[in-house]
Amino acid sequence: MRKLVVTALLVAVMSGAALAAVAPPQGAPSGVHRPLTTAAPLATRGLVDVIKGATLDGYRSMKVGEAFDRYSHFKMKDWREARGAAGTIYVDFYGSAPTGLLDVKGRMAGISSKGLVVKFVIYPNGEYGVVMVTKTVVMKDGKSGASPVSDIKSVLDAIYANKKLDL
Repeated sequence: MRKLVVTALLVAVMSGAALAAVAPPQGAPSGVHRPLTTAAPLATRGLVDVIKGATLDGYRSMKVGEAFDRYSHFKMKDWREARGAAGTIYVDFYGSAPTGLLDVKGRMAGISSKGLVVKFVIYPNGEYGVVMVTKTVVMKDGKSGASPVSDIKSVLDAIYANKKLDL
């Protein structure tokens, strides 16, 4: 079994700042939080790469990055890292596709693209998981909107199976 090294590495990444232990949020979907382990130092790998190289409970046959990067229903894919309060780190996957030619309803509504943001979290205690999924819409005039998705598991199931999501 791999050794848990994240806590010490997070301290180094955070420039020696004291990190309070933060538990995963109450009501977080079961099976998507687990301790993070890695052989390479986090400071040199980048936390996007750490999440992409990790696996989620219930989806252990494929690494996160492999599943998300091979998802063929998004034309644009991007990964970003952000730091939150109390040492919490977020890694966001952004995926979107232009409105299809056959999506007459979307085109009539002025939608230029639809997508998802999948928010991963790495807590100071080394646990990680998916904490939120948001549907996104970009209008032709540049305005955008977002709405939370309550069923995270169905989104992850579709991404890992490379099945089209109803956005």
